[in-house]
Amino acid sequence: MSTGRKRQRILIFGEEPSARDGMRILLGSAGCECTVVSSVQQTLATMEQKNFDAVVLDPQSSSSQATEVISRIKESHPSLLKRVVIIIDQVGDSQIKDLAERYSLLHVQRKFLLQQLWGSLESLFRPEVTLQDVTHVARLMSDSFRDPLPIGVRGLLGASRGLLYAAGSLRVDLLIEPGASSNRLALTGQILDSAKPDRRFCGVPVTLRGWKGPVARAAAEEFGEFRLEFSFESNVSLEIKIDETNCITVSLPVLERARRSSAGSS
Repeated sequence: MSTGRKRQRILIFGEEPSARDGMRILLGSAGCECTVVSSVQQTLATMEQKNFDAVVLDPQSSSSQATEVISRIKESHPSLLKRVVIIIDQVGDSQIKDLAERYSLLHVQRKFLLQQLWGSLESLFRPEVTLQDVTHVARLMSDSFRDPLPIGVRGLLGASRGLLYAAGSLRVDLLIEPGASSNRLALTGQILDSAKPDRRFCGVPVTLRGWKGPVARAAAEEFGEFRLEFSFESNVSLEIKIDETNCITVSLPVLERARRSSAGSS
């Protein structure tokens, strides 16, 4: 059964109403059809009435309920077990973390919920992003030059431009700023994996390409950070070699030469 562009049906389990509603709104804005439940009994009854593409489990430190839900899913809907995402606290019930490890469940830390929940689910719906020997073209998710910003904030950003790209569960967060001279730009970035927050990217090669070929190179640090400086070109792209069989291409928007404000302006 192809997921295609159909609305993904997500079952959200959690005892805390505000947390459930927050996840429902977040995933609903991504085009998902969400059903929220607050007890094991309600979860089981709902799963008998409707088929779901994934389950988000927010046990709020109640390991016994989480264990029962997972056990029932394994018994009655085993194919759904690989599409369970569990929310964990950085400091919390160790039994919940053990549960996630025992069943190889994707997990998202609560403090990264807004940034990583949808990316984690999307990686389950689109397994083709993990195929080998494929170059993945990242899609633009956010651009500070296009997105609405509060009054006064855009002025504070000045000539800087923030960009966020996604390729499966991988995220590439970029900031473009004026460089040391008027003809140069600085590009800082970070590579993240929303499905595996602890993943490291130390040494991953990052290449900036212009129309004649490579214009700057860097290697990512342990937590995926990198920085490049280059002479101005309006059309450039990033090539990120995650490993020998996995490469991401990031096509940047058309760039403009930085305009520096006068020193006396206020």
